[in-house]
Amino acid sequence: MKNAKKQDLTADELYQAQMEIRFLKETIAALREELEKERICRDDDVQKALADAHDNIRQLKETVNSLRLEMEKMAIEHDKDKQKIIVDSHDEANQLRGMIDAMRYELEKRKIQYEDEVTAISRTDRDEKQQLQEAIFTLRQKLEGYEKK
Repeated sequence: MKNAKKQDLTADELYQAQMEIRFLKETIAALREELEKERICRDDDVQKALADAHDNIRQLKETVNSLRLEMEKMAIEHDKDKQKIIVDSHDEANQLRGMIDAMRYELEKRKIQYEDEVTAISRTDRDEKQQLQEAIFTLRQKLEGYEKK
C-alpha cells in the first residue's frame, strides 16, 4: 500500500507537474501574446511618431519657404522704395537747382537793370548838372555883361 500510495503520490505529483507545466505554457503563451501586442503597439507608436515628425518637417519646410518668399518680396519692395526715394530726391534736387538758377538769373537781370538805372540816373544827373553849370556860366556871363554896361 505504501508503494501504491507512492505511485498515487507520484501520479498526483505527475498530474500537478503536468498542470503546472500546462499553466506555465499558457502563461508563456499569454506573455508572448502580450509582448507581441506591446511590440505591435510600440511599432504603431513609432510609425505614428515618424509620420508626425515627417508632417512637422514638411510644415516647417513650408513655413521656411513661405518666410523666405516673404523676405524676398520685402527686399524687392524695399529696393523699389529705395530707388523711388533716390529718384524723387534727384528730381527734387534738380528742381531746386532749376529754381536756384532761375532766381540767380532773375537776380543778375535785376542787378543789371539796377545798374542800368543807376547809370541812367547818374548820366541824367551829370547831364543835368552840366546843363545847370552851363546855364549858370551863361547867366553869369550875362550878369557880368549887364554889370559892365
